[in-house]
Amino acid sequence: MVREARWGALVALVVAACSSDPNVSDALYPACNGLSPEGLATEATGAGACPAHPTILVGQEPVGTACGSAADCKPYCCMCASGKGALVAQCESGSCLNGNDTCCLYAGQCSN
Repeated sequence: MVREARWGALVALVVAACSSDPNVSDALYPACNGLSPEGLATEATGAGACPAHPTILVGQEPVGTACGSAADCKPYCCMCASGKGALVAQCESGSCLNGNDTCCLYAGQCSN
């Protein structure tokens, strides 16, 4: 009985720890963690590649930092299944998103 109570407490602790990290995928929202692509900013070359020297997405703010727009956030080079890609940044609810969620939102806009 004591062993079962300890396991229950351990499971509750692990679940609480995992759900408190915004960079962990949420099983309830598998499609980009339930985030909206509204405000997603992209920059690509004419050939559909990530530019080596971006002119628009030059933000440097790391994940979780306060932002006013996607242009404030550090961009990520995200790819579509077709092999084309773009630099992508997202400011969601006033915070810069991580690369996994940002690229997931971008992949949803790919027309492969």
